[in-house]
Amino acid sequence: MKKQIIKIAIPAAIHNLIDTLQLLVDIFMVGKLSPAAVAAVGLSGQLIVLIYSFISVFYVGINAIASRYYGAKDLKNFKRVSFNAGVFALVSSLPITFLTLIWNTQFFQIMGTSQKVQILGKEYLDILSFSIPALFIGAVLYSTLAASGDTKTPLKIAIFSNIINVVLNYCLIFGNCGFPALEVKGAALASTISYILEVLIYLIVVLKRNQIKIEFSKEINKKVLKIGIPAGIEKFISFGSFLVFVKIIAAYGTAVLAGYQIGLRIESIAFMPGIGFSTAAMVLVGQYIGAKKVHLAEKSATETLKIAAIFMGLVGIFMVIFAEDLMKIFTSDKDTIQYGAIYLKIVGISQVPLAVDFVLNGALKGAGATKLLMIFNNLSFWLFRIIPSFIVYKIGFGIEIIYLIMIGETFIKGFLLWIIFKKGSWKEIKI
Repeated sequence: MKKQIIKIAIPAAIHNLIDTLQLLVDIFMVGKLSPAAVAAVGLSGQLIVLIYSFISVFYVGINAIASRYYGAKDLKNFKRVSFNAGVFALVSSLPITFLTLIWNTQFFQIMGTSQKVQILGKEYLDILSFSIPALFIGAVLYSTLAASGDTKTPLKIAIFSNIINVVLNYCLIFGNCGFPALEVKGAALASTISYILEVLIYLIVVLKRNQIKIEFSKEINKKVLKIGIPAGIEKFISFGSFLVFVKIIAAYGTAVLAGYQIGLRIESIAFMPGIGFSTAAMVLVGQYIGAKKVHLAEKSATETLKIAAIFMGLVGIFMVIFAEDLMKIFTSDKDTIQYGAIYLKIVGISQVPLAVDFVLNGALKGAGATKLLMIFNNLSFWLFRIIPSFIVYKIGFGIEIIYLIMIGETFIKGFLLWIIFKKGSWKEIKI
């Protein structure tokens, strides 16, 4: 079972890392243009994160449903899931694409950006918006492969897609290799082409493996939405809640905020094993429940948790020991290094309970307990993190206390998730 967990988790973790690096590469390359270009592309990335809350409806719903069918060896319905969810995802992506096209200027205005950033942001999103349907369909096809236990193929596709993106960025942003210098527009065009190309490769792979059955099913769409919609709502609310927490941190000053932002980017690398093992737990729990081997579903989750805790625990130790050195890679400002190092040292000791959070959230989603998680995760964030942090800030305590409250919520949440998981009500969920 451990080999099976690693086989799913490691490629999924690297895949997520590559997705994260794609945006960082885009920002790094447009950074050669101007600070306004960086702001425009960076904020556009935040809007894409928001759109991913809608995409997660299909990502979680398909993983939970398709993995059950695959575990039950019901390949007919497994193939029907990818087709029906794919069509529904495409239709759902169209209004979001339209709204992003017509309202992207208003987004930058709400964020309080300069006129220059608004102009560049509009140039960027006017092109990137056309990749939104590809993002939705890509999530469906990725989930189809992952539900069958294959995360290696999506990893290979992601590597190829990102290489294409980097090459096109080099050509289209700066006007190299005989191409015109399109600057921010070039970055958007490069990303759009790479996203669409990625989906075309996914389609070729899935069709070649005969993993799609063209047969409409209202029942399957209902099942996907029943599981997926609560997951999407959870992501959407979490995004807004996270912005509220960042606003509290921003009140401590620019150096603190800069240190937090850099520290968070560094910590996001530590998230990758957690995301990979979360995917493994979601897939394996779904497959074993589908195969009516509930005891193995529970065992797969606990085994995944043990391995994830070791991985993330080691990363946490590394962050604590080398906090200052890691910060110096990104900035030379002493205050930013100091505050960022404080963040890394504090969050470093919470990586093991964070592993519990990642894995058990994945396991419970695989079982279909998305309504429970929607309520639990958001209540935990507000009751144990945002409200106490706001009170502490108003009283006048330092940023260190805010960060201690943050990891306190991680410990409490991990403990409560373990209780929920061991209680076992998730084993009885019908989907």
